[in-house]
Amino acid sequence: MRYEHITLRPAQVRKARASVRERLADLGCDSAHLQDVEIVVSELLGVAIESGVHGSVELRVATFHLLTSVRLRCPPLFALRDDPFGLRDRVLERLTTAVGQRRGFDGSMELWAEVPKAT
Repeated sequence: MRYEHITLRPAQVRKARASVRERLADLGCDSAHLQDVEIVVSELLGVAIESGVHGSVELRVATFHLLTSVRLRCPPLFALRDDPFGLRDRVLERLTTAVGQRRGFDGSMELWAEVPKAT
């Protein structure tokens, strides 16, 4: 699992997506899965931006035999709006086996998604 700190600005978001794509390609992920993970990363970053997160977030992507786990840790005292995933639900529903949010012990908010690999 590798961590990447991202400042939520368009150039940094593009850089994060490119970094994820590059790492997964290096690990031998097929192009379809790689594209799905990149889209999920974009959607989770979009939720954070639309919810008003300012500053830096921590992106973690881990690959396993059957899936790739994407975690986006947002700063403490950050509150998601009532329906954080909103219109993004359809995209996330199609590409993931599970998606959600949870509050950490330190008050941080984590957005997460599990992207299945083709079997």
